[in-house]
Amino acid sequence: MNAALADRFLEQTQNPDGGWGYHPGDPSMVEPTGAVMLALADGSDGSDRPAWSRAHAWLEQAQHPDGGWGFGLEDPESHWATAWAILALARRQPDTPAVRRGVRWLWEVPVLRIVQRDLTEEIARGLGIDPAIAGWPWRPGEAAWVEPTALALLALAAAGALAENLPRIPEAVRYLADRRCRGGGWNFGNPFMLGTYLPPRAHPTAWALLALGQVAPDQIRDEDVAALRHEMAADGGALALALGVLALETIGRPDPQARARLAAMQQPDGSWAGSPYVTALARLALGGGWPWQPRA
Repeated sequence: MNAALADRFLEQTQNPDGGWGYHPGDPSMVEPTGAVMLALADGSDGSDRPAWSRAHAWLEQAQHPDGGWGFGLEDPESHWATAWAILALARRQPDTPAVRRGVRWLWEVPVLRIVQRDLTEEIARGLGIDPAIAGWPWRPGEAAWVEPTALALLALAAAGALAENLPRIPEAVRYLADRRCRGGGWNFGNPFMLGTYLPPRAHPTAWALLALGQVAPDQIRDEDVAALRHEMAADGGALALALGVLALETIGRPDPQARARLAAMQQPDGSWAGSPYVTALARLALGGGWPWQPRA
């Protein structure tokens, strides 16, 4: 990997307002902006870069009065993107007022939980899950999904806030265990539907492993790692490889072959797939892994 070239691509694709879109010229969004901020920090104090400071200001501007974030400045609803904003802002100072308000929003966001016995038994028979166990939803009041649950856990860990609402953390870990696919790994939501066991996918499996590495590393199984290795190779795309390598490097289960494939996908302009978001994740993956160390 040419890290300097990747950083130059990221800095050159920053929008005038301080954020980044998923592709150059796209409107600024919280998720790619947060990812690029983590990449530019690069495990040291890269947060003093002018690009990082402008992005920090944009994120604070995008925060809603309720403490959460939407997709960008034009989205009035707070939702799962809040986790990305917390991750980016906590990289420099995990205890600022903006981070604390975001953490409070994450703790308080409602999630659909089905507790009626007849319904839980019916859902367990039809979907193979326990609907009474909740993680985090994409949007307030909806059912939980694997990726927003993982991102919320990562954000709370980064902000040093795991102990503030302790019952919700072990429940989220149980949720991830309950949604594990047969044979290991994770799909986006349910592992079983319409009489069929669903296969794991690289993206949610990578996020789940990153999150478990932060909050419950003893829950990571060898079959989860094997599922991720298989799925990232089968997918073959830059995003799947970036997320997969990032997760495996961070939990101490590196895949040198996948790492080499990812490095070889860097384009002449320094990017991966011409995307600031994918480039940021690849930069993190090849530059040492997730900025926060997993629990021992």
